[in-house]
Amino acid sequence: MQTEEFVKRKFPFIRLFRKIVFFIARAFPFLPGELRALLNKIGGVQIKSPMSTFIGYNVLFDDLFPENISIDKKTIITDGTKILAHFVDSSYDDFDHMYQGKVEIGENVFVGMNVVFVKPVKVGNGSIIGANSVVINDIPPYTIWGGNPAKFLKNREITKK
Repeated sequence: MQTEEFVKRKFPFIRLFRKIVFFIARAFPFLPGELRALLNKIGGVQIKSPMSTFIGYNVLFDDLFPENISIDKKTIITDGTKILAHFVDSSYDDFDHMYQGKVEIGENVFVGMNVVFVKPVKVGNGSIIGANSVVINDIPPYTIWGGNPAKFLKNREITKK
């Protein structure tokens, strides 16, 4: 599990800029996935190689702490995925207390439709996350996970060409 840091809610001007850039990247279905990746990188998401990364239609990135989200090259994130980097601390009786954490997605990862990342996690290289999964645990390299919450399904068998 990643380390967590407590934060207070803030709404600076940069967040408005990020909202606009993320909206453009998210809302137009005719944009190529690589261009969406580039726009999200401009918005603050740490995308290593936007031209080899595919971001699907209506993918939502955290606009408070996009710099805490990192995506390695050759990764595919399909439509409807939500990736958060700030989370409500349920040990308080209000919703003003949050903590932030890092979401790290490795190289050559496939994220199915409508996956939600709701905890600070690290997804290993070559992993597959099934559609409609809720990711709350770290995912080791070359494994397949799915469900709510996401559970280990099996190891990937990699064939070399």
